[in-house]
Amino acid sequence: MDEWNQPNTVPECLFSSMQSLSWSEYTGEPKERDIVVYILKHALHLKTATIKSPESAVPKFEMLKELSLSSRASTTC
Repeated sequence: MDEWNQPNTVPECLFSSMQSLSWSEYTGEPKERDIVVYILKHALHLKTATIKSPESAVPKFEMLKELSLSSRASTTC
């Protein structure tokens, strides 16, 4: 993935119906973190988010700390 630009408007499916997020091979790069934070911030009906990274990519505690501090639209995730 070269670059990610945040959309000007939140996609309707993300806002109104996305219930789960599964991301494997998460490396913790800033652009990946920005995407996950964007989804957490706007997915109103998100129930579960599963984010997996290779052992060497990102320290698990650091990843959890960063993502847990981000705001969430959903109260159930």
